Amino acid sequence: MANVCIVRHQGYIKSKMRLPYQHNFRTLKDNGNKNIDTSLTHLNTCIANNLKKGETYLTAFKRLRDNGEFQGQLKVQGSEEKQTKFLDEFLVYPPYEKITAMTLGEQEEFFKKELNAIQKYFPNMIILSANVHRDEEFHPKDEEMKALFPEGKVTPHMHVIAIPIIHDKKMDCKKISITELWKGKFSYRKFQDYMYNAVGKEYGFDRGELHDYGEAEKHLEVEAFKLKEAEKSLNKLEAEIKLKEQSLLERAKDLEPEEHISIFNIKNVVDQQKAINLALKMEKDKNALLMKEKESLNQTIKDKDELILAQNHEIQIGQEKLSEIEKELLLEKNRTNDILNIKVSDERLRQVYLDEAKQKIKLFDLLIRVIKDFLPELIKTSPKFIRELLDYKILHKEDLPREHENNRHKGR
Repeated sequence: MANVCIVRHQGYIKSKMRLPYQHNFRTLKDNGNKNIDTSLTHLNTCIANNLKKGETYLTAFKRLRDNGEFQGQLKVQGSEEKQTKFLDEFLVYPPYEKITAMTLGEQEEFFKKELNAIQKYFPNMIILSANVHRDEEFHPKDEEMKALFPEGKVTPHMHVIAIPIIHDKKMDCKKISITELWKGKFSYRKFQDYMYNAVGKEYGFDRGELHDYGEAEKHLEVEAFKLKEAEKSLNKLEAEIKLKEQSLLERAKDLEPEEHISIFNIKNVVDQQKAINLALKMEKDKNALLMKEKESLNQTIKDKDELILAQNHEIQIGQEKLSEIEKELLLEKNRTNDILNIKVSDERLRQVYLDEAKQKIKLFDLLIRVIKDFLPELIKTSPKFIRELLDYKILHKEDLPREHENNRHKGR
């Protein structure tokens, strides 16, 4: 595994502020996360907590804003991309081999240095909490993280929750804006360089691979890239439709008759109007084709989204079935072991079982010969007798204990 410390960030809108709070402070029953080992939760620590008693991230946000700690308009409606990000979460993942080789005290010191470096880089940002988790298995989702960290290992990491505050020089005030917090070319790369120089070098970490941001689209997932290309095609089609409509209007104006219609020029006006109608029809047909292509692309995007959802659902069902099969196999294994471990301590009782089995086998053979020889005639003469014969239970389970008991008495 690579010797790299990863620091990532993610913004949260108002309606999702509860999610990081529930995860960081483990407020849900059973934590709502299968990757969390509750027997290790007592090892988690909170190295920074600026929440008052009983506060959540949302109530703390309201308190600080009401107290005039920051300003700014808050947009809480519309698409998620256009809503204001109330929080910015920093996730600090150090190299597994390095961090697990440290003592708990050394780990605390490392995470405090990371926290101080983040606060120094963003001096106006208000940090609400910093939680170190030592009870959670790490399952990387993207290929870059999979190459850096082992799958299914409990890796100590830190969650830093902050309100993204910047200083507005024009207004000379502090305001909330995650966009301006990360404003500037290569802002995220510069932040990673700073964290490496501030803390990473001291612990012997590597800087990590520097990506060419001009080639960023090449690193998109295949499905996401296809969707993005489809959106580009839609935007291009819409622009073409607008241009065609504008061109059509201009041509219609040019074709309008400038002469006053009279008996002497009416034929020319009629011909001219026919030409206009023909041009309008051709443009209308072209626009209809463009709209049809646009609808097809929209349907393709919709079908792709539904396919992704269906695949995720199938994967979930498959995992549940696999878990059930594993449980059934374990139960069957235990049953088999129980059968194999059965011992008959009394040799006389064993002989009784064998004698009974032989008698039953002889009885079965006799019954088969009778049925084979006389069944055709019996079917013709007495269907009722056949039904009674087939319904008759030769071996009654309730008779078995009495036969055992009688044989035991005979053996004595």
